[in-house]
Amino acid sequence: MPNQITPELFSHLVDLAALELSAEESDYLLQELNNQLSSIDELESIPITDETKITSHGIPYHKGIIPPARQDQQKSKKFQNAILDQVPETDDRFIVVPDIPHSDLD
Repeated sequence: MPNQITPELFSHLVDLAALELSAEESDYLLQELNNQLSSIDELESIPITDETKITSHGIPYHKGIIPPARQDQQKSKKFQNAILDQVPETDDRFIVVPDIPHSDLD
């Protein structure tokens, strides 16, 4: 397999990420990463020509099978007052949140 993560490279990556993995976890993750790379290699081997149609998925999706848009429905405001009663500060029924301190990076 041309694209394969070696145990040495994996160990280096684990050190960079400051992960603490057992030997079993390391072996498992290395195998899973290499399996993913193998899947990517397999996908890359699929020939794509100019005649290949673009699609977002494998099932044709035409207007005849698109469900109609649902109507907007107003939900009950049953809990609105109960929620606002728990808020420390409101202004005209809007929740007031503290400013986030920041500085310009000029």
